[in-house]
Amino acid sequence: MMRLNKIIPLTFFYLFLGCYQTVAWGQTINGKIIDDKQLPIDGATIILQAMDSTYIGASISNSDGIFVFKSQQKEYRLIIQHLLYETKQMVGKGNNAGTIQLQPQDYALDEVIIKAEHPFAKVENGLLGYNLAVLTQNQLVNNAYEALTKIPGVQEDRGILTLAGAGKLTVILNGKPTTMDAGQLETILRNTPVSRIEKAEVMYSAPPEYHVRGAAINMVLKHSNDYSFQGEISANYKNQYFNDGGMNGNFRLSTPKMAFDVMYGANNVKKMEYIDLDSKHTQKGELHNIIQNEQLRSKYWKHDLRAAFEYNFNNKNNINIAYTGSYTPDQYNNSRTSGNYQTSNVDKYIDNQMRNITLQYHSGFGLDIGGDYTYYTSNNAQRLYADYQDGSQSSFSMVGGQKIDRYSIYADQKQSLSKGWNLGYGISYRFAKDLDFQTYDKVTGNIQTQNTYSNLREQTTSFYVSLSKNYTTGTSLSVSATGEYYTIGNYHKWAVYPQASLTYFKTPKHVFQLSLSTDKTYPSYWDMQSSVSYLNGYTELWGTPNLKPMTNYNLNGSYIFLNKYILSLFFTHTSDYFTQAAYQSTDRLALIYKNTNWNYMQVWGANIILPFKVGNWLDSRLTLVGMQMHQRCDDFFDIPFNRKKWVFSGTLDNTFKVNKNLSFELMGNVQTPVIQGTFDIESIFNLTAGLRWNFANDKLSLSVRCYDIFDTGMPATKVRFKGQNLNMDSGFYSRAFTLHFSYRFGGYKKKEIKGVDTSRFRY
Repeated sequence: MMRLNKIIPLTFFYLFLGCYQTVAWGQTINGKIIDDKQLPIDGATIILQAMDSTYIGASISNSDGIFVFKSQQKEYRLIIQHLLYETKQMVGKGNNAGTIQLQPQDYALDEVIIKAEHPFAKVENGLLGYNLAVLTQNQLVNNAYEALTKIPGVQEDRGILTLAGAGKLTVILNGKPTTMDAGQLETILRNTPVSRIEKAEVMYSAPPEYHVRGAAINMVLKHSNDYSFQGEISANYKNQYFNDGGMNGNFRLSTPKMAFDVMYGANNVKKMEYIDLDSKHTQKGELHNIIQNEQLRSKYWKHDLRAAFEYNFNNKNNINIAYTGSYTPDQYNNSRTSGNYQTSNVDKYIDNQMRNITLQYHSGFGLDIGGDYTYYTSNNAQRLYADYQDGSQSSFSMVGGQKIDRYSIYADQKQSLSKGWNLGYGISYRFAKDLDFQTYDKVTGNIQTQNTYSNLREQTTSFYVSLSKNYTTGTSLSVSATGEYYTIGNYHKWAVYPQASLTYFKTPKHVFQLSLSTDKTYPSYWDMQSSVSYLNGYTELWGTPNLKPMTNYNLNGSYIFLNKYILSLFFTHTSDYFTQAAYQSTDRLALIYKNTNWNYMQVWGANIILPFKVGNWLDSRLTLVGMQMHQRCDDFFDIPFNRKKWVFSGTLDNTFKVNKNLSFELMGNVQTPVIQGTFDIESIFNLTAGLRWNFANDKLSLSVRCYDIFDTGMPATKVRFKGQNLNMDSGFYSRAFTLHFSYRFGGYKKKEIKGVDTSRFRY
């Protein structure tokens, strides 16, 4: 195990630690809303007025019942409203309004009882907020990541989350950036119970203080406010050709001042994938019919650890530090290919480690500062043997590795201006160092090998200014501009990214949202290397040294009716779009996969989300998407393309509630054929069913699910373009049966409180 030999400089942080003691608490007014059972009330509206009834501002209580106004008033009037409770008015003095108790509203009218329904989505400050605990109630959701897929418009496709109408989706924790990549963050969320998530905020155009651009989902973790010890132990089993599974434990100890979280998971992963390939390959005018079957196997143990500590100086000042580790020792991958052209075997051994430490400080006067550091290392050894039908042979041994150090720091400041306007500004800096090498040995046959060594240094400096305003009607407006200076190797680039969003409340039942965002996506470090990797004796993977980042422009408009029905129109244009595509070489018998910059990728269309209920036993959601794709590349080997395609997809998610402890799930998804460069991807259909049973006073939970019942969730692909003729089918063993068991324990006594991107790594 390698030592963590890098640390985050903490000097910048200590400069601010004393600031909270000098904050003039007259700048804020805070309090807490509770019910008659002393439980916090979420979503109460609090209106702040001067003593002459002049409107000053409005706030909404969070899941802990706490509300805050950024205002200074010696004496003021508060009006507290909630659909389920009686309206209350009171006069307050000073910065602490104290604990305010509301009485339940009585809706019983002559034997008619009106039942309130939780809103499907809550629009706050231009964000779509979802209470995941309510959204996933009675559904087959075992962790925070699975809960994400239940958010309207969000879908998962082979580990990639997408948001309908958005070009790229980024998931962040607690509103701040991390040097962990999407896969490493997914691991954390898969090991996080839904109960630890306060809410999920969906943004089609993330404000610049989040330090991400484009569409984003912010997963807000709950803060400590009680004395409690809670935990969850779970075990899971999966059958998908192989049998695998694992165990996970989560523990949380909290007081009103601090909280300590520990998560550990160990999973035994076994994967099998079949790929049937039929390649009618034309070489120098001669047609070769190459048929082969490739079997890909992976076996390894994966260990994940996270420990976090949070300390609350008071209601608005807190500090948190978290350590995350992911370890995959002795991973074994094997590829066996047989066919009428060649028979080959590839063995690959990999050892991966990732460590991340994050430090954040949130102040009560609008200042947020923090930083994090990620250390990633991967070492691998690979052997290939290939026997060709003409009697020739090829083989090689290769050792390679990658070591990445990535740092990031940021500082954000918010302050109030006159007439309800708010000013935000901030700066961030990210540095990454990537050491990458591969060395070949014992090379025989007609294989072109190249030893490579790279030492890339990447730096990104950005700064932004934003202006926003929240009106009393609920309407909100936000505009910003982010300047960025990016450098990697000899590449230097200045760029400006504008962002704008408008949320218009015509009435509480009719809400309109409009957002504009721009973004840039950089290729992985390995993709920019001038090297060739061999997947078998026929298929090669090429690097692209001059691969340029792609720039995305996204425009989205949404209409939200009754806080649950959503209709969206979207347009996305991506310049220099890149993705991996296949090409049958005209010089030799080789199938080449390579990332290439296209002229553009353009998508426009609409999606609609229709939730509906039948009594208390059926809760359903229908999502429909229709769009046109336009892809153009004038420099794709010797076969430029300019293609368009209409695509439609639909998802129906049903939850059948038998009683409060037992529920069933039936979800179907269908998508018409799509295109990807020269590829034609056929239609797919996926039907998933499952059940969830809670017992022992909800302390024990058992869920069973069968994914892709008919084994039709993986599409077949083909190429019929300018002499290229290729069929590829990987739709084998996509059906999976899973079993999940969890035990929740712990409780608390209520006390009053006084006021890692491996997306850009190779291995």
